[in-house]
Amino acid sequence: MKKLKTIFSISLILIITFAAFFPCLKNGFVNWDDDRYIIENPVIQGLSAYNIKQIFTSSFVGNYQPVTMLSYLFEYGFFKLDPFGYHLTNLILHLLNCLLIFWLIYMLSRRIPVALMTAILFGIHPLHVESVAWISERKDVLYALFFLAAVICYCYYLRDKETRRYYYLSLALFVLSLLSKAMAITLPVILLLIDYYLRRKRDKSLFMDKIPFFILSFVFGAIALVSQYSIGAVRDESSFSFLNIIAVSGYSVIFYLNKIFMPVELSCLYPPPRQEDFFLLLLPCVIFIILLTAVILSAKYTRKIIFGSGFFLITILPVLQFIPIGETVVADRYSYIPSLGIFYILAEGLFWLYSRKMKYPRFFQCVILALLIWIAGFLMSLTWQRCLVWKDSLSLWSDVLKKYPDSATAYNNRGAGYLTKKEYAKAYDDLMTALKINQNYHEAYFNLGILYNSRGDYGEAIKLINKTLQMDPGYLKAYDMLAVIYGSRGKHSEVITICKKAIQIKRDHAQAYINLCGAYGNLGNFQEAIVYGKKAVAFSPGSALAHMNLSAAYFYAGEYDLAVKHCGNAIALGHEVSPEFLEELKDRI
Repeated sequence: MKKLKTIFSISLILIITFAAFFPCLKNGFVNWDDDRYIIENPVIQGLSAYNIKQIFTSSFVGNYQPVTMLSYLFEYGFFKLDPFGYHLTNLILHLLNCLLIFWLIYMLSRRIPVALMTAILFGIHPLHVESVAWISERKDVLYALFFLAAVICYCYYLRDKETRRYYYLSLALFVLSLLSKAMAITLPVILLLIDYYLRRKRDKSLFMDKIPFFILSFVFGAIALVSQYSIGAVRDESSFSFLNIIAVSGYSVIFYLNKIFMPVELSCLYPPPRQEDFFLLLLPCVIFIILLTAVILSAKYTRKIIFGSGFFLITILPVLQFIPIGETVVADRYSYIPSLGIFYILAEGLFWLYSRKMKYPRFFQCVILALLIWIAGFLMSLTWQRCLVWKDSLSLWSDVLKKYPDSATAYNNRGAGYLTKKEYAKAYDDLMTALKINQNYHEAYFNLGILYNSRGDYGEAIKLINKTLQMDPGYLKAYDMLAVIYGSRGKHSEVITICKKAIQIKRDHAQAYINLCGAYGNLGNFQEAIVYGKKAVAFSPGSALAHMNLSAAYFYAGEYDLAVKHCGNAIALGHEVSPEFLEELKDRI
C-alpha cells in the first residue's frame, strides 16, 4: 500500500508540475544575460582544453559557476542555438528537484501527504518561473539539485554513522552545488538545523562533522565576493550603514513572504526601495520581529515551525543585501530554495487540520481537499501565464513596463528586442524613453548606435558608440560594433586600431581576433591575418566565422590544405560558404 501511495505521489508531482511549466518549452532566448551566457559566449561554443580551462578559472557575469557553464557547453554541442533544448533541461532539473523534496520531506516527517503537498507547492508555485523559464538562471535549478541531494545523503549518514560513505557523498554533492551557484554556502547551517529537527545528541562529532562544510563555504563565499567586486557590482560605502542594511533586509524578508502567499504582480525586475522611504522600510522590520517572536515561542509545542522558518531564513541570508551587491535588491529567483521551508510549514499545518478529530470529520476533510485542489489550480494557472511572459524579450520587458513604467532598463531592453526584429521606429521610441529616464545609460546609447548603423547613418552611429565608451571604456561590445562599422566602410586600419584596444582590455576577446584576421586579410597582409586567425580559433573554437576568416587567410597565403581544413570546420559549424570561394578552393587543390 505504501509503495502504491509513493508511486501515485511521484506521478502526481511530475504530471502537475510538467503541465504548469509546459509553455516554457516553446519560449525562446531573452536579451537578459542569455546573450552573454550562450548566444555570444565563445567559451561554451566548442569543446576544447582552452574552453574547459576558462570555465574553471573565470567568472561569468560576475559569478563563479563552472558546473553551470559546463552544462551549457555540453548542451551547445547538441542543440547549438535552439532554445528548446536549454528550456527542456531547466524543466527536467526542476522536476528532479521536486522529487528530491518529496524524498527529503518524507525522510524528515515520515508522512507521504506532507511530502506530497510540499513538493507540489514547490513544483507549481509561480515564484519559481523565473528560475525555470529563464535559461540564464540554470544555476538556480542546478545548485538546488546538488544542495537537496547533499542534505538527503546527510540524513542517511545520521541514520547509520558507521557508514561514512553517505557523509563523503554529501560533501562531494555540496562541492558540486557550490560550483553551480555560490548561494549554496548556507548548507552547513542547514545541516545543523537538520540535527536540531532530528534531535541529534549534542556531542563533539555534531560540530566536527561540519568543519569541512564550513571551510568550503568560507572559500567559495570569498570567491563569490571577489567575483562581484571584479565587475564593480558591490555598491558604494553609503549602502553599508547599519540602519540601511537592517531596513533593506527586513523589507526583503517580508517581500518574499508576501510573494509566497500572494504570488501576483510578479516581475523579472523590481525597483529598489527608495532612500526617502526609509521609515516605511522599518515597518517590515517590525512585522519581521513579531513573526520571529511567534516562531521562537512555537518551540514549546513543536520543532516543525522552527525548522521550516529556519530553513527559509538561513537559505535566503546570502541575498538579503548585508553586503550591497548589484542594483537588484529582491528577485523571484532568490526564493527558489528558501521557499521550501515555508511550503513545509504549510503542508504540516494543512495535514494537522485534516487529521484533527472533529464533529463532522468527513465534511471538514472534504473542505480541506477542495481547498487544496483550488489552490493547486490557482497556482498552476498563474504559473502557466507567467511562463508565457518569458516567451521572448518583447513580452518580458512589456510585462515589466506594465507594472513599473519608469524602468529605464526595461525600455532599453525592449528597444534592443525591437532592434532585433528590425522594428526601428519602436526601438527608437523605447531607447529615447530610456535615456529620458536615465541620461547616463550607456547601453541605451550603444543600442541607438546600432539603430543608426542599421539606417545607414554611420557618422551618428560612431558618435553614439564613442559616447558609450566615454561612459564605460571597458564595454567590449562597443569596440566590436565600431569594428563592424569601420570594416563595412573599408576602413580596415581603423578596425585594427580599435580591436587592439579591445585586446588590451581583455586578452582573450575572441571577436577582436576574428575582426583583426579579417582586417589584415582585406589589407593583403595574409601572414598577419593568419597569426590573429589562429588566435581567434584558439579562443573560440566553436566560431564558424573564426574558421572561415582563417581559411580565407590561408587560401590567399597559398596554404591550401589548411584552407580546406578550416573551410570544412566552418561548414560543419553552420557557415554558408560562397560557391565562388569553394570553386576557387577546388581549383587550387
